[in-house]
Amino acid sequence: MNVTNDPSEQMPDGPARDLMRLQVDFHARLAEETTRYLRRLQAMLSPAAPGTVVRSDGAECLGAAGRPGDTVTLRVDVENRQASHCMVTPMLSVLADDGGTTWFPDADLVPASALLAPNEKRVLEVHLPLPEDVPPGSFRGVLILLGFRASGIPVLIDVTPDGRKKPRATPADEPQGAPTKASRKDGSGKSDDPA
Repeated sequence: MNVTNDPSEQMPDGPARDLMRLQVDFHARLAEETTRYLRRLQAMLSPAAPGTVVRSDGAECLGAAGRPGDTVTLRVDVENRQASHCMVTPMLSVLADDGGTTWFPDADLVPASALLAPNEKRVLEVHLPLPEDVPPGSFRGVLILLGFRASGIPVLIDVTPDGRKKPRATPADEPQGAPTKASRKDGSGKSDDPA
């Protein structure tokens, strides 16, 4: 049996067709907004369970700088190297500076969630408005990719009066005994390199 939808069989132009188109558009938009809301809710609550520890994987830090009132954007490329589809839901943790100021970001995550096919690549964006009342400083947090990996990606947001990134200390400026890339992640300070 072969069933087709030839143009001659479609609903004729008129109010009934317009009403049907509006209904279909409404339901599609409703489903999209509901999914977006649920993903944002999941991202906001999921890693906040008491006792949850999210470790950095040592990846390069995502960073941005801006003035209070600006919106900064963080971008990360993700690639599914699994043999099956994978769901990824980005979530930005609470941000804090060295002085103890804590910032609960109202980030817009684009997309709020994505289904990646095997070997598919996608760009995830985090649009982060900097509140007008946030004090200048360097705020640290982590970008968590729920369903994609267990470790987080370090995030550093510099809030400055002129919107420029602050210069970072070079390895020569670090105090003696500071951990290096070869140090163990267990905090022992012992090198993984046998030499």
